[in-house]
Amino acid sequence: MEADIRLHQEALGWYLGIDFGTTGISAALFNGRSKEIYPIYWELVGAKPELNIPEINLEFTFSTEKVKTDFNSTQRIYRLPSIVYIDHMLKIADNDREGDVEQTPLLLQGFKPCLKLTIPYIAVEFPKQKLWERPEVPFLLAPNFHTLSTHEPVLQWSEEHQVPLSLVKQGLVTLLTTFQPQGNIQNSISVTERDTQTTVITNDYVCGAVGLEDEAFVSALAQLKSVIMGYPVSWPEAYRFNLREAVLEAGLVKNVNQVVVIEDAIATGLSELISVTEDTKNSTVSGSRRGRILIVNVGATTTELTLVSVPENGQNLTYSNFHCHSFAYGGHALDQDIICQLLLKDDNVGILTKNQENQEKSGQLWPRPGYPDLSIRYQLRQWLETSSLRQELLVTAHDLKVILPSEKELTLGLGDRIRHLQEKDLETRVLEPFVQQLNQELNGFLSKVGISPVGIYRAVCTGGGGCWGAIARWLRQKLPNAVIVQDGKVESENLDLGPKNQQESDNYLSKIEDIKLTIGRVAYGLAILPLYPEVADIPQEKYNDYFLLWEILEVFSDYPLSIKEVFQLLEKRGINTRVCQEKIQAILGGKLPSGLMPSEEDLILLSEVSKQNYEHQSLKINPLFEQKIDSTKYELNHEQAEYLREYLNRIVASSKQKLKEPLLRRL
Repeated sequence: MEADIRLHQEALGWYLGIDFGTTGISAALFNGRSKEIYPIYWELVGAKPELNIPEINLEFTFSTEKVKTDFNSTQRIYRLPSIVYIDHMLKIADNDREGDVEQTPLLLQGFKPCLKLTIPYIAVEFPKQKLWERPEVPFLLAPNFHTLSTHEPVLQWSEEHQVPLSLVKQGLVTLLTTFQPQGNIQNSISVTERDTQTTVITNDYVCGAVGLEDEAFVSALAQLKSVIMGYPVSWPEAYRFNLREAVLEAGLVKNVNQVVVIEDAIATGLSELISVTEDTKNSTVSGSRRGRILIVNVGATTTELTLVSVPENGQNLTYSNFHCHSFAYGGHALDQDIICQLLLKDDNVGILTKNQENQEKSGQLWPRPGYPDLSIRYQLRQWLETSSLRQELLVTAHDLKVILPSEKELTLGLGDRIRHLQEKDLETRVLEPFVQQLNQELNGFLSKVGISPVGIYRAVCTGGGGCWGAIARWLRQKLPNAVIVQDGKVESENLDLGPKNQQESDNYLSKIEDIKLTIGRVAYGLAILPLYPEVADIPQEKYNDYFLLWEILEVFSDYPLSIKEVFQLLEKRGINTRVCQEKIQAILGGKLPSGLMPSEEDLILLSEVSKQNYEHQSLKINPLFEQKIDSTKYELNHEQAEYLREYLNRIVASSKQKLKEPLLRRL
């Protein structure tokens, strides 16, 4: 009996930290009672030969290299590629959303940024019904009711292919279901009755955790207290909503309150708090890890800056100890700059066909090196995804980042063209513009926080681009008093997580540092978040943007309300308005929550039909609230409110999350 109670108590302390990156997924289990961390690995058990995948696509699947470890495994990877294929891809025509079915699966990679666009939903059309003839509950559809339903919005994935955003989200669900020990992947989604699209992974994997027997691993996953995921600082609530939805659909936990989402930048900061020489069970902070620490995380999609002020006692760490900043430039943008500045530099290629006229007027056909220039980069990505030849440019650009620094120069054949490239070309035309932009971003960030560069005593370069020498050299000049730490580049290769011989050397990596480098700092920081519960205790996050919007609609009736009256009515409904005043004021001021519908910048990612989406257009017709010049009160536009309620109902009907309850994080 006592043994059963002890096992039950231990089971209550399991947490799963998942870093969903643009290029791959890494994760770790954490036992909140023992303070032990267990890196997650995937083991290849077979391929799916039935998939007719073109050879060029196979180049984008990360090879599973055989790595000897002390855990008797020969085919373990610690980073699962964020790559799925759409099997039986339906090519959608803009005029009627119909077309011929292609038998060749479509490669879906680097799809993470699409999930910040908005929330996918089922659009139901009633072409022959009048308003009063519609069913009372139009969004609770029978299973066989598909003929008048489509998934919205639809992405313009390439110049030729369109993909429903719901299918992209299903790609994440497919990846997350690999955490199931037996690899029971639910990898299909029905879009319409004419559509048999599915998302699939090319290989079958079995998941496990280093240091846990299979039975213990299964038991831990079955009794997770929380799943913890990260997001880029500036990304909207829609992305967090889609993350939570994917976790629930994958069956990792049952309750939305068991899904905790925090900033990636905070996770990287947490990864610095446990010293190389310390016992993780005590979770203390060494002298070298106190004070102000700057972390520069160069990912595939964004570059995250974290400034953490570590108190004397690490256990007193709160959310206020972190300052975070993000800008939309990373490894993928740098690949594009290599293509534009080195591989196609002399080609007069008008690649951006749809908005080419406007861009020609501005004199800008290529994105500026080092700058986000998102609208141009979105179109460039669509152009690159359109053919095998263009996809080869991406592969070449990715390889050049590794080859040129070591080879110094090389001769490259691109079709009938010959390119003679040198390391200095990469430095001056691509890396230096990025470092210059990074310097501007850091200056603005430190100025906003009120910290001088001389007050930073430790700086860490991490992420896929964190190993570039140009960044480390810049930081040494920028931060004269800081110790500069540069993580090694791991990517698809895996470190040996077994015991090492003790070495009295600065290069010695402890087991903890091995884990950080193997699964990445973000995954590590997410997993150990339960050690610092005050960091996750963010009162304003209890009320997400969409919940607040719904509550505000509920308190308004037929008469205008002052902002004081709005606060009072919301407080009667149990909302602590002190922690979300700014959000409430923004909504009353006419600003709908970000991600509720695509931003003007992100519209480029959509198909022509989805750009004219009826629901989104309806929400833009008029402001939701009006305030008379001579009045302090806000008046609800009831017609707009009806459009909004109907749209929110569509979202809720298509998801497992609801909007009528606040989020109660469970750590």
